[in-house]
Amino acid sequence: MSAQVSYYPNFRPKFGRAVVSFAILVLVLSFGFLPTSQNFGPFSVQTAEAKPMPAIESAWVAMQAQLAVEALDSADEISAIEQRDVASRWIKSIALIVAEHLEISNKDLELAWLQSDLARQKALFAALTQLGVPYKTNADVPGKALDCSASIKFAWLNAGVKMPRGSAQQYAFGERIKSSEVQLGDLAWYPGHISMSLGLENLVIQAPTNGRSVEVHMIDESRVNWVRWVDPTA
Repeated sequence: MSAQVSYYPNFRPKFGRAVVSFAILVLVLSFGFLPTSQNFGPFSVQTAEAKPMPAIESAWVAMQAQLAVEALDSADEISAIEQRDVASRWIKSIALIVAEHLEISNKDLELAWLQSDLARQKALFAALTQLGVPYKTNADVPGKALDCSASIKFAWLNAGVKMPRGSAQQYAFGERIKSSEVQLGDLAWYPGHISMSLGLENLVIQAPTNGRSVEVHMIDESRVNWVRWVDPTA
C-alpha cells in the first residue's frame, strides 16, 4: 500500500448523536460548505419532503461516500480482501448516520453492508455521493440534477455495471428476485419509478420526484405490494 495514499476516513462518529452532529458541523464548515436549499453540487439539500435528513448530516454522508469512492479507485492494485477492509472503514461511520435517520438498528445496517460484495459496496458509495442532489425529470447530470433511473445508472456504473436509462429498461435489464432475496444494490421497481436497496427490507436510496432530492427512504406500506425487485448483477 502506498504511503502517499490514505484509504481511511478522517472521522468516525462514536459518541452519540449530539457529539456526532457537532463534529459533522465542524467538519462541514471546515470545508467551507454551508448546506442550504440552493445548488452546491452533491451538497445541495432541498427540504420539500416529509422527513429529510438534516442538511449537515446529508452533506457529511455525501462527502464521506466520495472519499470512499476515491480511496477504492486508488486501491485497484491491492487485493479484494484489502479493498473490502478499506470499504469497511467508511461503512461503519456512514451506517450510523443513515440508520439514525431511518430509525433502525445501525448494527443491522452495518452488517448488511459489510456482508455485501465489493461491487455492491461500490454502488452504495457512489449512490450516497448524490445525497441532496435535486430530482429533475429526465436529468442525468450527477452532482447537479438526476431522475430516478439516472441515479441508478450512475451508482452501478461506479461498480463496473453499465445500465440503460429508464426505469422500465432497468427493470428489464435485471433478473427478477423475491423480496426475501434482496441484497444491497438490488433494484426496487414499480411502474414509473426505480430505486436501489440499502440491504434491509424496504429501505432504499432514491431520486423520488420534483421538489425533492436524492434521499434514503423507507418504502411506504401503501407501495410495498407494488414493488418488484431485480438483481442488476445477474
